[in-house]
Amino acid sequence: MSAQTASTCPVPTAPALKATGLRTGVRAGVSSNESVGLNRGSFLAVLPRVTPMEEQTQGSNIADSIFRELRRQILVGELAAGERLPGERDLATTYGTNRNTLREAVRKLEQARLVTVRHGQGVTISDYKKTGTMELLSPMLEAGGSLYEVVHILEDILPAREQVLEFATRLAVRRADSSDIDRLTGITDLLITAFETKDGALVGKGFHRWLEALIDAGHSTAIRWIANPFLEAYRDILGRYPALWVLESSFPDYLRETLSALADGDEELAIAASRKYYQRVDREFVVLLKTIIKPNLTAPHPPDEDS
Repeated sequence: MSAQTASTCPVPTAPALKATGLRTGVRAGVSSNESVGLNRGSFLAVLPRVTPMEEQTQGSNIADSIFRELRRQILVGELAAGERLPGERDLATTYGTNRNTLREAVRKLEQARLVTVRHGQGVTISDYKKTGTMELLSPMLEAGGSLYEVVHILEDILPAREQVLEFATRLAVRRADSSDIDRLTGITDLLITAFETKDGALVGKGFHRWLEALIDAGHSTAIRWIANPFLEAYRDILGRYPALWVLESSFPDYLRETLSALADGDEELAIAASRKYYQRVDREFVVLLKTIIKPNLTAPHPPDEDS
């Protein structure tokens, strides 16, 4: 994107950000999905979002707001891989802010691996499909880009997460001590009670604690490091979109069977319970996403890879 393009692009200035309390992906104009029939507003109306505290304070951090807007432009393809951002002075003028604030926003983009900064060469947009991490899942949903692409990414991530959790479960059966089992028992009791109230948001938060306790029971730093990206993506998406939590009927049985297997040292029972539950709930989760998305589309979507 050239400096001339940036100056004519309908992006919010600092006063506008302060006046509206910009949230990720909220802007004047039409998003790429709206042009093919997906109304982001109707999608988010079906899928309510919990706004993070730092986004709730109007104009509290202009650098964060600029970062989120540039991130949105990258994720929906308005800023393509290989393009260079305009210079600091031009961007600072466009957003009505100072160069120090602009540099902070660019630094956040670099930390998110969305841009590459080279002295003397400026800031280049990275190919986020190659450099990104699972932390981009929630921003991709918010940005209103290709929601089908998000679904396909999740369809690939879920089986990988299942494999990680299966191995973490094996280690927990082999290594859990009495304090680990007591911790899991306490969370399990609370989770089942919450499940009976049909409070999906509460169950989702509690289950994140339960998964952490299960992984900790394996006493493996390596597995914790491998599992952390999955846990963080899970927490971020369900924290912002609690309606995506699937209250699957076998959930209490999965918790009880896993806890019983840990107490008895029965590795195969634990794996069977894990595999049965995740295959079922992941299938329902994907169906839920597709059900939400399909009614809002009027244009053809990319075919499934196996079709």
